[in-house]
Amino acid sequence: RNGLTMAPPFAAPKTAFNDNVTGHRNIAYAQLDLEDIKTVKNHFNVKVNDVVMALVSGVLRRFLLDRGQLPENSLVAMVPVSVHDRSDRPGRNQVSGMFARLETSIEDPAERLMAIAEANAVAKQHSSAIGATLLQDWTQFAAPAVFGVAMRVYASSRLGGARPVHNLVVSNVPGPQLPLYMLGCEVKAMYPLGPIFHGSALNMTVMSLNGKLDVGIVSCPELLPDLWDMADNFGDALQELLDATR
Repeated sequence: RNGLTMAPPFAAPKTAFNDNVTGHRNIAYAQLDLEDIKTVKNHFNVKVNDVVMALVSGVLRRFLLDRGQLPENSLVAMVPVSVHDRSDRPGRNQVSGMFARLETSIEDPAERLMAIAEANAVAKQHSSAIGATLLQDWTQFAAPAVFGVAMRVYASSRLGGARPVHNLVVSNVPGPQLPLYMLGCEVKAMYPLGPIFHGSALNMTVMSLNGKLDVGIVSCPELLPDLWDMADNFGDALQELLDATR
């Protein structure tokens, strides 16, 4: 009631990638310098995840602006959150999720980053208050067969395109900060690829590896045929934030 909550579901604005998906997939990827991310993080006294979210926000803002499709309201991301230290359920995925505003309506990159950091802090507090096992409890209640029926109804009614639960999934996975090898060859990058589904046809997952930040983007080509344009925007979004530190 006092407004100190995470972004609610079904409040996200509609975009081109909030519609029913087909069986086709396209991918794109980008690589950034982790030291540049930390430079922004330290200057603004925020978390690495806040900078990652600000990068995603800057990328989507430019992508949608270039196409005249930027909504007035902020885009909303669903962010998987580890609850391993707060859940007492052995043998199950220790992951919950929170809704996060990307503040895409804010033009200034520094102001946008600080707004995202503040919104993330509120969302994490709200997510903690809800309880770590809520989503697990729900999935146990809604058996797979029931959930499958619900998704088919969701798709056939086209609710996913008219009123999305959220706009996209954004996930940040800390990786090892040392070289990895396979068959004697150094692994130069690991681009993680996450799932998409009806109503949310865009997934951006980020993984750090040995001083680099690797971004994997997955979508549906019928909805986002120019996915590489989005990937190419990551360098520009990072440069905007670096310029703001000066």
